Amino acid sequence: MKKILLIVVLPLIILWAQEEALPDAQDFTLEDVDGNTVCLDSLLAKGPVFMSFWALWCKMCIKELDALKPYYDEFDSLGINLLAISQDKTRAVSKVKPFTQCHKWRYVVVLDPENLMRELYDVQAMPTSFIIDQNKKIVFTHQGYKPGDEKKVVAKIRELFGKEAKDEPEE
Repeated sequence: MKKILLIVVLPLIILWAQEEALPDAQDFTLEDVDGNTVCLDSLLAKGPVFMSFWALWCKMCIKELDALKPYYDEFDSLGINLLAISQDKTRAVSKVKPFTQCHKWRYVVVLDPENLMRELYDVQAMPTSFIIDQNKKIVFTHQGYKPGDEKKVVAKIRELFGKEAKDEPEE
């Protein structure tokens, strides 16, 4: 009986362990809303990257990025690059920059109208966020958003930098 149990359970444990190991981040080059070229390797040369997939039509994506705004200065002081990857199609791209300005987002906002990045990073739902360390390792992934989820992101970023966990953004 123990052998049968081991034969059944061991493959499940191995499969679970493989799913837990996150892949390395894939490099990319995209254009931002101002027409500048943005490359993952260039961002990583400056520090870790928080990367969020979003779209104008995705209300929870917008709520997530709005909820992270109060932490921008703290992240910036830690050297975290904040990257918002718009998944809006070509016909909506002209609306992305005014929208982000209206929301006062200070993130680097890049355009991916062909959804190439979504495929590259196997994004199944939006929003989906990643934290990528300077070794190109994906150290955190979060899918979806509900109020309070931003605290998980903030806690992970602070953990990466050995900072004490707090509930409120630094002033």
